[in-house]
This record gives sequence, structure tokens and C-alpha cells, in this order.
Amino acid sequence: MLGSYRIRRRLLRYEVPSGSFGLPARRRVRLLAMLAVRNQIHLLPGYVANIGPQVDGIVALDDGSTDGSAEFLEARPEVLQVLRVSPDRPYWDEVGNYRALVATALQHGAEWLISLDADERVEREFRKRCERVIWRGRMLRYFAYAVHLRELWNSTGEFRVDGIWGSKTPARLFKARENHEFDTRPLHATKAPLQSRIAGSYPVADLNVYHLGMLHREDRIKRRRRYELLDPENRWQPRTGYAYLTDEQGLHIRRIPAGREYSEGI
Repeated sequence: MLGSYRIRRRLLRYEVPSGSFGLPARRRVRLLAMLAVRNQIHLLPGYVANIGPQVDGIVALDDGSTDGSAEFLEARPEVLQVLRVSPDRPYWDEVGNYRALVATALQHGAEWLISLDADERVEREFRKRCERVIWRGRMLRYFAYAVHLRELWNSTGEFRVDGIWGSKTPARLFKARENHEFDTRPLHATKAPLQSRIAGSYPVADLNVYHLGMLHREDRIKRRRRYELLDPENRWQPRTGYAYLTDEQGLHIRRIPAGREYSEGI
């Protein structure tokens, strides 16, 4: 067992490929998406159109929306269940919301889960690539993966790659577990089970998730202000803080490669 662990730890430096290499498709796992939302109706049609065809269902939690977000989700056949939180609740309980989402996804028979926000989109071939990654990781007993989070910048066809921007790899894809060990930080918590880490890290998969939330300058300013209000002492993000969100020094943009585009289907 110790030898196997050492091998897995050494292999963490290598990205798990998602290309086909001409090999036949493998058995599909039951993959569900999880979404927590609050007053984001403007993003939901694109979200459902993008992620719906890539998964076997969406489990959502609406945290007191007053803009019709919950009603929109409940009317969509791709959405298996919408959990509702009263708009009277005075605070955002990120950890409690996430626990509820995972529990509900397990009730719907999830084998694997992908956690995505309303302003995130997956590449067109995500499901096929995801299945290959899962299959290839089985021999190494990989049960969770970090993905490449591409921050779209001033254009829906380009993303930022300099500095921290080119190295964002949150753990979003993971095997569903009844004994999921949750990260209890109120901000920037890891979504994958903590016990699925290897030497404190998750293997990185060749999978792209595109983030619309930093697309326009006004979006970036708003995001920085929001987090500086929520975390004025940078307690939950001490290494970088939040000023970097609006810093364009050293800006380097890259086009989305051919074959790795995303589509909202609308």
C-alpha cells in the first residue's frame, strides 16, 4: 500500500489526459451537476443549456431568490430537484447549502458529481472527456479531480493566463461518497471530499471550465468589492487577497483552442 501511495503521489505532477487516442468509449457513470443559486436568473438559461446535455441531471439549491430563479429551475426537465431556502434567512450558509446539495445528489443515485456555479460553463466535449479521465484514474484510485478554470476576459473567446490566472485548478469533479468529508471554511471551500486528496492535493484533469464572472471590467470590480466586504482581513484567501481581481499588470490573453470551445445552446 505504501508503494502504491508513493507512485500516486509522484504521478500528481502529471495531468490526467482526456483525449480519445482512438480508443473505444467506456461505460458511462451516473454524473450529476450541483448548483447553488441566488437571484441569477439571467445566467440560468445558458447554464442549463450548457451543462444539461453533459450530465444525467442537475440538483439545485435556491437560496431565497426573488427573481424567479427557483421557478425557472423547477420548470426544466434537466433539473431533478430544487431545494429552497427561505428569503428570510439573513445569511448565506455556503457550507450548509453544500451539504444539502451533496445529500440530495446521493439520493438521486449519483456516482460522480460536478460542482458548477451559475456563471460557469463546460467545454462542448466535456462528458466524453470526463468519462475518459475517470476511467484512466481508476487504476490509480483517483476519486476526485481538479479542473482548469479558465477566466474569460473581455471576450467570450479568450481567457487570461498570466500569473495566478493560468494556474487556477479547483477540485470540482469527484466520486460521490456517503462519507464525504466537507471543507467547513465559509468562503472558498474545497468542493471535493477532503479524504480524496493525495498528499494534500488532487490530480489535475485535462478538463476545461469557463468562468463568465470575470468577463467585463465592471464584473471584476464588483467581485473584488464583494469579497473585500465578506473577508476584509483576507482570512479565507491570505496568499493573494482580492486586489489581484482588478490588477491588469502583465495581462496575457489566450484564445480558446479549437475543439475546446463551450456552447450555451441558446
